[in-house]
Formats: sequence, structure tokens, C-alpha cells
Amino acid sequence: MNDPIREPPIAGAILFLLAGPILWGGHLLAVYTFHAVACAAGGPWATTIVPGSIVVATLAAAGALLLAFSFPGKLAQALRCADQGDDQPFLIRAERLLTVLALTGVLWTGSGALALAPCAQFR
Repeated sequence: MNDPIREPPIAGAILFLLAGPILWGGHLLAVYTFHAVACAAGGPWATTIVPGSIVVATLAAAGALLLAFSFPGKLAQALRCADQGDDQPFLIRAERLLTVLALTGVLWTGSGALALAPCAQFR
């Protein structure tokens, strides 16, 4: 008996395509939440720790996005979107485009948060 054509799970395909925007959203949440909490808590350490935390969060998110861009096949296998050796050029190109856009957003957020004076809006 022939095996029917096995379609990948739709949830894995959606997560694969949205890996970049999800990482971008996580970066935005981490940067702005920590920034607001650290500045609201006050203290002289807030103006020194906020830029450092932004740099660390930006580098971590950019590294994860670069990995997602460089190895889309491994990411697709991890999310069970594709089997070993599957060639899905449209999904890979769409994922890479969204990842590049997310990387641009992460770098933009990181540079904007570093260019402005930390905790200025809470003074």
C-alpha cells in the first residue's frame, strides 16, 4: 500500500515563518520592560546598567536571528516543518526575508535605546 503524501504540521510552518518576528517581539519586550523597571526603581546604577543590558539583549537577539537566517533547514527540522532533505524554497525565502526585517528592527531598537539618555523620561 502506498503511503499518502505527508504534509508538515501547519503550526510548525507558522512558527518557522514567524521565528524572526517572534524573536524581534521578545527583544522589544525585554529591552523596554527592563528599561522601564530599572529606571522606575531608580538609583545611580540604573543609568549604567540599562545601556549594558540593552547591548547584551541586542547582541543575543541578533545572534539568534543570524543563526535562523544561516541555518533555515535546521530550524525547519527543529520545528518539525520539514524532514531531512526536504527542499521548500518558498518557505525558506519567506523565512529569511522576515528574519532580515526582524534583524533590522532589533538593530534599530538597540541603537535607538542606546542613543537616547537612559531614564530621561522618568526625571
